[in-house]
Amino acid sequence: MRLRDPSGGSITVERPYLPFTPTEFARARALVELDARLGPRVPHRGDVLTLPEGNEITVRRAGLGDLEAAREMHDRCSPATLAQRYHGPVGDADRYLRHLLSPRFGRTLAAYTRSGRLVALGHLLWDGDETEVALLVEDAWQRRGVGGELLGRLVAMASDAGCDSVYAVTTSSNTGIVAAMRALGLPLDYQVEEGTLVITARLATAPAPAPAPAPAASEAARRWSDGGC
Repeated sequence: MRLRDPSGGSITVERPYLPFTPTEFARARALVELDARLGPRVPHRGDVLTLPEGNEITVRRAGLGDLEAAREMHDRCSPATLAQRYHGPVGDADRYLRHLLSPRFGRTLAAYTRSGRLVALGHLLWDGDETEVALLVEDAWQRRGVGGELLGRLVAMASDAGCDSVYAVTTSSNTGIVAAMRALGLPLDYQVEEGTLVITARLATAPAPAPAPAPAASEAARRWSDGGC
């Protein structure tokens, strides 16, 4: 399978068994186009933000190069915080983080303090035709606006990519993510099952342009304004 690379050249994908189907080709092409749209959204050099309390953080795209910093943040997080993010005990943090930081599965934003300490990760994860958002904020930095800053940017990236909605999976007791989703100002749907809460935000779409009036109607309107019948 050969795909046009938006940055120039081509991308070749091979496998040693059955040929690619038209559906697989279409999905691969859509992913390449999606990557081209999302790539420039947050520059790697970072965007410096001032939180409501006055602290500065730098938000930038993250990848596997941030793995060590993410491991260290995991070690500083309480079991309760990790359980809320991963919906249970984390047996192999390294495996989880490698998956989440890989660009193959989505996009990740990282929040760093002025001293260079990673304090939060936000993920936009491709899930078939749906898109999941997920946040992990170090305990000492929770309820300080970091999660909301990341979530707003993730939703903007999803909207730019043409997604109709995003969803977050958490526990029913996680009031932080509920408040952050509500602060988006988007229509929300809630589903609760056995303590698991799924919040879906329907993304705003631009209104369709009004159709141009028919020529006859326009002429009639002109005659009326001129005193005609």
